[in-house]
Amino acid sequence: MLGLELGADDYIAKPFGTKELLARIRAMLRRGTAVGPVAPAQARDMLRFDGWGLDLRRRELTDPSGTAVELSGAEHDLLLSFLEDTQRVIGRDRLLELSRARLGDVTDRSVDVLVSRLRRKLGSTGADGLIRTVRGVGYMFTAAVERG
Repeated sequence: MLGLELGADDYIAKPFGTKELLARIRAMLRRGTAVGPVAPAQARDMLRFDGWGLDLRRRELTDPSGTAVELSGAEHDLLLSFLEDTQRVIGRDRLLELSRARLGDVTDRSVDVLVSRLRRKLGSTGADGLIRTVRGVGYMFTAAVERG
């Protein structure tokens, strides 16, 4: 219930059947295509925030001056998670789930270290910069994000 209240479109309990999973995926795809006209591919593949740009096709981050910033795969995935859920608190457990595939042996501190590295690369514009710590809960990306 909490996931649905926080914005999830659907939920499926374990154990689940393959047929049920495929039916739910098809239903989500039908709903997604019925929303309206689709933007050009290039517009969907670029996210901009606070002067920064993330090219989703190239997996390339550029700073406000246009210089490319090197990101590890885990840092890119973490940043993308923040950009897709901007100005909402993302719990540490959820971030652990998202980074588990990239980091292998994941501990509670792994997410904190990854957030710290990402903060350093994004620079600091305030107490926490673009990524704010919400004590006891997780992290929140504070900048507005635009596609295009």
